[in-house]
Amino acid sequence: MTATTTGTASGPQAAGYLALRVPAGTWVWHKDDEMRRIWVAQPCACTLCVSATLLGAPGTHYELRTGDDDMAPMVHVRHTSVVPHLHPDELFRTYPPVLPAPRTAAHLRRLLRAHFPGVRFSVRARRGWRLTVSWRGGPSDTEVATVAAPLLADYATPGRRRARPVTVTRFGRATHGTPLVNAVTLAHR
Repeated sequence: MTATTTGTASGPQAAGYLALRVPAGTWVWHKDDEMRRIWVAQPCACTLCVSATLLGAPGTHYELRTGDDDMAPMVHVRHTSVVPHLHPDELFRTYPPVLPAPRTAAHLRRLLRAHFPGVRFSVRARRGWRLTVSWRGGPSDTEVATVAAPLLADYATPGRRRARPVTVTRFGRATHGTPLVNAVTLAHR
């Protein structure tokens, strides 16, 4: 499962949608849209999706809206069929340096242990900017994805898709930077 740090969820549906890579309000392109228009992604509000997320399943679909918040002709599109598009405000922002993958993994491990005390998590940095999280028992995939999701995106401001800068201490050495993660793979045993 690819998940998309401390996002506040209000209710089970919001928690399920935090597990998606693209937060609500992000500008996206849809792969099947030949005109390459820019849409605004929102969680799908169809009965099927709302029911599934209320039962604890992670959200898997979006509604695409126009920039003035009108409904688009594309509703209930798969989350894998949209590509994030930079908002003009993002083009000229300056960000702290990127945290190395091992420090990002250490940061996620600490977050998971703080949210789920007593559960042992293994967080490994993989090729590129990918992390693998594995654990036995304890929380569901959706709960873990909710904690990991903000490493992929900042849910406080919909137009910003980079994680907030953090300070990570590993082996007695503090490093300040922005976690950069392309994917978080969850392995619940």
